[in-house]
Amino acid sequence: MSRATYPLKLPNSVKKAAQRLAKEVGAERQKHGPFKTLNNFLRRVDLGLEQVRILIRVGAFRFTGKTKQKLLWEAMLFYSEAKVRIPSTADLFDTEPKEYPLPHFETNAIEDSFDEMELIGFPLNDPFQLLPDRNYGDTVARELEGKLHQTVTIVGYLVTTKDTRTRRGHIMHFGTFYDCHGEIFDSLHFPNIATKYPFRGRGFYRMMGKVIEEFGVHVIEVSGMEKVPMINKRELPVETMGRSQLLSSAKLNGTTERQSRPDP
Repeated sequence: MSRATYPLKLPNSVKKAAQRLAKEVGAERQKHGPFKTLNNFLRRVDLGLEQVRILIRVGAFRFTGKTKQKLLWEAMLFYSEAKVRIPSTADLFDTEPKEYPLPHFETNAIEDSFDEMELIGFPLNDPFQLLPDRNYGDTVARELEGKLHQTVTIVGYLVTTKDTRTRRGHIMHFGTFYDCHGEIFDSLHFPNIATKYPFRGRGFYRMMGKVIEEFGVHVIEVSGMEKVPMINKRELPVETMGRSQLLSSAKLNGTTERQSRPDP
């Protein structure tokens, strides 16, 4: 008997928004055409500020070509000015609001990745940019075939693990990772190694082991493993105005007073 561990598990906030939006957004787009801007979307789909924040932070409005910071400002302005809005009703005239000059906001891909990990469980950008250095070991996935029976060291980002038991009931693991080039490789963790070097959640692992071949697939038989820490988000350079300031400033001018209809 075996079981997969560390499956993708979306936070409840994303699930609730997704369950309602999946049909509502599709139906609205089919009825009135593609969404043109953030403001156009907000006038056509009934959402509260918190749900819109989530969508902005996961990059749902990247089609606008605007930064997440600017989109957050536009969303807060929309909710501060819209005292009353009729749900699911398209405006008679599709008029965009006046553009106000805003400070220049730097786009930070690392901050985006942390947002994505918080909201959907994994980064959409290259996760290896979250490591403090480029010490990725002495091999990568594409080189495993040429290093059969050799001992190698490799750093991988965990995709999933599968647990099983030996005939004697001892637990062992199979791991699936991808390397710094985005290529998949697998690992094998026999009971003594599984006990001594356990998996500790999602993230990066540095493994040492011998390359073996199982059913035509080159696998690393792990003899040692450690979890590699990521950079500290709090140590990122301070920008002119960080996104966290934008999120907290939504409480100004009463923008958090307006809520969407309750989730079912």
